[in-house]
Formats: sequence, structure tokens, C-alpha cells
Amino acid sequence: MTKKTRRILWIGGVLVVAGVVIGAIQKNNAEKKKVTEVTVEAASLRRLVATVAAEGKIDPVTQVKVSAEIPGRIVKLTVKEGDVVQQGDFLVELDPEVYISALDASKSALKSAQANKQKSDADYRRISELVARGMASQADKDGAEAAYKLAEAELERAEANERQSRENLGKTRLSAPMSGTISVLNKEVGELTLGSQFQEDVILIVADLSKMQVLASVDENDVINVALGDTARVEIDAFPDTTFKGVVTEIAQSASNITASGDFGADVSATNFEVKIFLIDSIPGIRPGMSATVDVETDYRTGALSVPIQAVAVRKKGEGEIVSVSREVEEQSSRQIQEQVRAGTLDTSKVQNQKDELETGVFVFANGEAMWKIITTGIAADRYMEITSGLADGDSIIAGPYRVLARELKNGDKVKIEEKKKNGKDGKGGNERG
Repeated sequence: MTKKTRRILWIGGVLVVAGVVIGAIQKNNAEKKKVTEVTVEAASLRRLVATVAAEGKIDPVTQVKVSAEIPGRIVKLTVKEGDVVQQGDFLVELDPEVYISALDASKSALKSAQANKQKSDADYRRISELVARGMASQADKDGAEAAYKLAEAELERAEANERQSRENLGKTRLSAPMSGTISVLNKEVGELTLGSQFQEDVILIVADLSKMQVLASVDENDVINVALGDTARVEIDAFPDTTFKGVVTEIAQSASNITASGDFGADVSATNFEVKIFLIDSIPGIRPGMSATVDVETDYRTGALSVPIQAVAVRKKGEGEIVSVSREVEEQSSRQIQEQVRAGTLDTSKVQNQKDELETGVFVFANGEAMWKIITTGIAADRYMEITSGLADGDSIIAGPYRVLARELKNGDKVKIEEKKKNGKDGKGGNERG
């Protein structure tokens, strides 16, 4: 065997050994990759509170918009925004000159009508006496009677005009309709008011700031769960890290449709219902128009078996495999899809499988495997969902990471519990949301 041949054989042997080693390493890595790290949380008995979340604005329970009933120019303004007033306090004066002149004219017209009425009355009595003596005809009497009635009507018209002119002059001075605070001041001295016969032209608003409420916009799918008297937790942006108590006092019967610009400039329409929530707590410094978020407590459970919401998934019936969905639905959380399936509102045009081909369940950690278990659910709280059947207290539920639960995990997959991070913090992803 030549030296060249031996060299070729040696190189070939090295390549074979290297290939075997590389293959073994790749096989070992592949086997390691098959084991998915997950976080686990036990199914436990908890007190659950179902809530409906909404956003809104702070508004006084009682407020009055003050407008001028007649047009005019403001010549006196005795208050500024934030002033406290009592009922009957003088607030605004409009230029009275035009209305003083109108009153003088109406008074003059009234005097003329009174004199004319007096004259026609005397004429009618005199001609009636002449007719009785045969010294005047019936036609003369009829003419005098018509003149008397006409003068009487003119007098009534003049009296009405005089009353109207007097009232208009009185309307140039505006007083506080209630005790409260000037919460809005829209006009200044020298500005014109249009008068409110045809359209609202608010000069100022007097509000009772001791009693406030939230005007919240609740989605049409949630408002059916809200009832009068429900308790609410209110957070006001201006008072961070503080929660206030409220109670639902009014629910609108008609919807308010809101249109806003969405992605790519498309218009998105939302159908909401206004819900009024009275603030039980007295909050110093609160002002109308402040932004607030509310959580209306709609249902309660005590000692309910529950699991983390993100652990509940919707999968193909009998397989525990991921549902094939469009991008729009894929971006929704498993909680959103699960709630839509339970409520019967899932858009099947975006989901390839029909609703009767889907099932709700969780993955249970058992002997290093993810076992798919079908469940039925009850109410959903902020972090946990009630389980009415399919699980037992203490079952180890795979609760994260969300990416694994939503897109990767299948029935029978090998799993292991995620180790704690080196910095000592727990690496659990039990509260991850999509």
C-alpha cells in the first residue's frame, strides 16, 4: 500500500468518526430541545370577583349650565372660574340699554292703547243711548261696538308687549340657579351672547363638586353584565396608586356609537353604553373632566376552584392541538378567544375550525409531560378563572410562558419546570399576557 493510499484512508476514517460524533451531538441537542421549560401553578380554591372594565371622565352629579335667554353684550361679570357662589347670587349683566328703550316704547304704546280704549268705550256708550232714543241708527251702534272691541284687543296686545319688554330687561341680569362652584367660564366682559332660543350658548356652569360621578363608556358586550347598585373600583389618573369606591346609579338604554381612526387610517366603530358611577368617597382636589378607569364588580364566587387565566386555552377537539387562525385572531389572548367561544361570539370566518370543533382546556403537568384536560369554566376575575368541572384542587397546571401555551405546547409534549434565574428572581411566566 502506497503512502498516498494510506493517507487517503486515514483522512476518510477521521471524517467518518467526526460525522458520527457530530451526528451524536446533534441527536443529543435535538432530544434536549424536545423538553420545554414551563411554569406551574396549582389549581386552588379562591375568592373570585368578576369585573367589567371601562374608561370615563369625572363629572358632577348636579350641575347647571347658565345661558342668556336673550342676545346681548356682557358688560359685567362678577365671578371667575373656581369661585363658590350661593343660590341667587348675581353673576352676569348684559347691556340693558336696548331693552330699556324697548320697555319705554312699550310703555308709551300701552298708554296710547289705554287712551284709545277709553275713548272707544265712551263712544260706544253714547251711541247706544242715541239709538235707544231713536236719534242714531243700528249701523252706527254696530260701528261703535266694532271700534270698542278693536281698541280692547289693541290694549291687550300693548299690555303683553309691555310685560315682554319688562321681562327681557330683567333677563339682562343673571343669577346663580343653585349653590356650587363655577366649574366652567366660557365668556368674558365685552363678548356677545346669542341667546338660547335656537341654540345653546353657555356662559358658565355652576356645579356641586361635593358629589361627583364617573361617566364611563362600557362596551356593548359587557354592559349586559352590569346592574344598578353594582360596586365599582375607581382609579383616577390624577391620584395614582389610589382606588376609590363607587356604585352604579344609571345605565343608558341607548348606545352611543363612536368612530375613530384605526390602523392604516381605517375608521373603527365602537358601540358603547354610558354608565354613571357615583363616587362614594369624598376626594379633595377632584375636578370635572379628569380621566378615570373603573372596574365594576358584576359577580362573586367564594371558595371557587380556579387557575390562572392565561393557562386556559382553546384547542382542536380531542387533539389538544393549536387552532389554525388568521392573524387578527392569533393576536388575541387565549382568554379572549376562550371567552368568545363560551359566549358564542367567536368569529368563525377568521377561524378555520367551527365552534363545535373547539374545546376549552388546560395542560396539566404530570410525570414530565403536558397532559391536555378538557374543562368547563365559570366567571373570570382579573387573574384567575373559575373551573366548574375537569380539575381537582391541587392539580399542577402549566401556567406559562404564554408563548409556549399559545403557540407551541401539544398534548404529550415533554416538559420540565423552569429553573429560577441566577439573580434569585423567580422565572415563572404565570402572569404573561399576549
